[in-house]
Amino acid sequence: MKIAYINSTQSVSKYRGTDNKDKTSQCFFNKDNQINELSNVCYKPISFGRTTAEHKSWGGQIDPETKEVSFKLFTYPDSKKAYVTVIKRNDKMNKKSYELENKGNGIFESKEKLSSDKAASGDYYYYTIYKGNGDIDRVKDPYSYRQEKLTGISTLYDHSLFEWSDDSWYNGNKNRISRKANSKNQLTSLNEASIYELNISSFTKKGSFDAAKNKLKKIKSEGFNTIEIMPAENTYSFNWGYDGVDKMAPSEHLGGPDGLKTLVNEAHNQGLNVIMDMVPNHIGPDGSELLQAGPYTGGSNCFGDSFNYEGENSRYVRDFIVNAAMNWVKNYHCDGLRLDMTKFMNSDYTLKQIVSELNYHSPDTFIIAEDSREHVNVNNNGDFYDDYNEPHDKRVTNPLKTYETGEGESEDIHCNAIEKISNGETSLGRLGCDSEWDFNYFHTLKDEIYGGIDLDSFEKACYCSQNRVKYVMSHDEIGNFEGSRLIPKLMTPMLHLEDNILLNEEDLKRSKEYSDLKHCPQEEALNVIRAQKAQFTAEELAIMLQTGELDKYDTSKITSKHWINAVEQSFKNDVLKKLDIKTDSGINLDMIKTMYNRSFSRNKMALARTCSIPGAKMVFQGDENADLTPFRFFREFKSNKDEGNLYIEKGYNTGKSALRESTLGNIKYSQNGRNTMRKFLNLTKDLNKLNKENPALTKGYLDKSETVKHHGSNVFATLTKDNKSNNEIYTITNFNAAGYPRSDAADYYIKFPQGEWTEILNTDDKKYGGSGIHNNKQNIISDGKTNSPIKLAGESTILFKKIK
Repeated sequence: MKIAYINSTQSVSKYRGTDNKDKTSQCFFNKDNQINELSNVCYKPISFGRTTAEHKSWGGQIDPETKEVSFKLFTYPDSKKAYVTVIKRNDKMNKKSYELENKGNGIFESKEKLSSDKAASGDYYYYTIYKGNGDIDRVKDPYSYRQEKLTGISTLYDHSLFEWSDDSWYNGNKNRISRKANSKNQLTSLNEASIYELNISSFTKKGSFDAAKNKLKKIKSEGFNTIEIMPAENTYSFNWGYDGVDKMAPSEHLGGPDGLKTLVNEAHNQGLNVIMDMVPNHIGPDGSELLQAGPYTGGSNCFGDSFNYEGENSRYVRDFIVNAAMNWVKNYHCDGLRLDMTKFMNSDYTLKQIVSELNYHSPDTFIIAEDSREHVNVNNNGDFYDDYNEPHDKRVTNPLKTYETGEGESEDIHCNAIEKISNGETSLGRLGCDSEWDFNYFHTLKDEIYGGIDLDSFEKACYCSQNRVKYVMSHDEIGNFEGSRLIPKLMTPMLHLEDNILLNEEDLKRSKEYSDLKHCPQEEALNVIRAQKAQFTAEELAIMLQTGELDKYDTSKITSKHWINAVEQSFKNDVLKKLDIKTDSGINLDMIKTMYNRSFSRNKMALARTCSIPGAKMVFQGDENADLTPFRFFREFKSNKDEGNLYIEKGYNTGKSALRESTLGNIKYSQNGRNTMRKFLNLTKDLNKLNKENPALTKGYLDKSETVKHHGSNVFATLTKDNKSNNEIYTITNFNAAGYPRSDAADYYIKFPQGEWTEILNTDDKKYGGSGIHNNKQNIISDGKTNSPIKLAGESTILFKKIK
């Protein structure tokens, strides 16, 4: 192999007090084709040249051919000795320890491979580390691929034993999403993704990979081409998934390694891509032994224990999280990764390493970041600067650019420029993720659908959301407050529930506890508790309506004033008083129905508007059919104290009861309720179909010159185009409750782009649960200058397609 070297001269623009300077530096690979530890030298270029063999070497490894077993551990560099102890699965008395060879820098590995009679798949093992300070610690494997017990001992797992049947998925399957998609390979681009986000624990009553597998055919039939699995890293017990402690091992509670592989295998056979959500920003609180195992942790952040990505002895910690990412791709055949809250990694250096290594070793794999940083842009030279006109931090998705390349005869050489700013804060020109969750779009859309109209901000959000993952609601937006779905959230202000809710003694007690817990004024705590209770109440009212529990209070067919009064009084006693709603609030069954229907319409309006913007779209489980099942924060703790604090904060018990409440299928809807959900599902299916059939909605772009904003009537229209196919879609959204025709105007007048246009979807269609206002009797022919008359329902979205 030739010796590779890097020589870089780069200009870094002024940013956060750093002077604009040219820095020249040189570095070289050592004999093992690794570059030395990150130094404090400013802007020192670094290679991530890890070989495939290096990535695969860690932990307890079983040779797929010989079935021999080797072990490799990273621990504290001053450790004197390390042993691995293997316990035969079927003979617990058969227990033997083997000393590992000290390779330096905290790396210990097998002196020789163990034959299958000494160690095999299913056997247990642990490490014993003799540390420099005299401590002797027994730990599970940080690289454990199977973790049947939470602490103390790991299980050897042979990845080669699983029989995959998804070969056709990798042989030019046109449904497969790839970051390398183009017209020649006929693969699907990430912009064409229609993503169904799901949480394994609450997706089915069994809460397992196997049970989720049985619902994949339904997801595919609804027009989705991708599932995104909330984190499956092994944890103490059931939870959302973001408290994983074993970063390589799928949760045993969900079905373990074979269960996840079976799910992914079936997804591919159904034509569905799989995105795995992984957590590189923190470690869960229950069951982690990383601190005992080595210098893996680096203090704490707002989520829990953080990783030591840039501190002392951090080189192999960065490799650890890179290998965790590669594990989901290589061993579990996941097509893409979603990286949770990457800004809280506090190491753009590590984020870039994850992206670079995956791009190099698995070029098809796409990466979606949940980042949320704002207002930074990048020019073509990789220089970054503050840009308060840009709602995102464009470094996150700015494609990697190789400034230096090494020369070599194999994949060993892969070089990327990394700059380390001298003030200790890592800021890099390009991070190279393929997309990111669009927080800005969600928050701006939320303002629109709640009635706080700002069409200028929304126009900017739509334009900047192109090529990003868009959604009306994700698990966070549903679950981070009280856990209710969008319809109850919208009903709360419509019914003025915060003004009409009564706080009882338990509420007042919790407000005091909340004030103490959050160190906030009592008045602020009372406002939080009141807002939470109002939304819980709206959720209960919506569910009672859709399950038919409120039908007995319907007076529409009663003619006797006496009986009408009696029913209305029963409603006050049985519903309002029970839910702590003021009986003089004026809330009645007709009002609840009206506000439910309006919220239902706004939900449809928002979904169609979101699906009209180019790029990937996402729907959270249950939102495809407007299911009212809440998605509470749920998690079982080793310590009941933590659960108690969460009750104070959330207003509900976050243990098993929250999981049961959040599990799809628990609400017994009436026939009317099921019909309503079916109509919403019709909309979801048709939007997925339109996205598949119209390249403008996926790979196209928004033509800003044709955007229309009617601030007075709160009507907003955009043109989406794909020049290659000449496909054009014009989308009109009426954020106002007032529709047309109405008493003073039969039509609404709006300027269309030049051409002939036909209506292809209207959220007010009766098949979607609307009133049936349409423009399908005749096409719109526009000269591109004068306004054209259309029928436009209140709180609706219409899609028109150009046919000439």
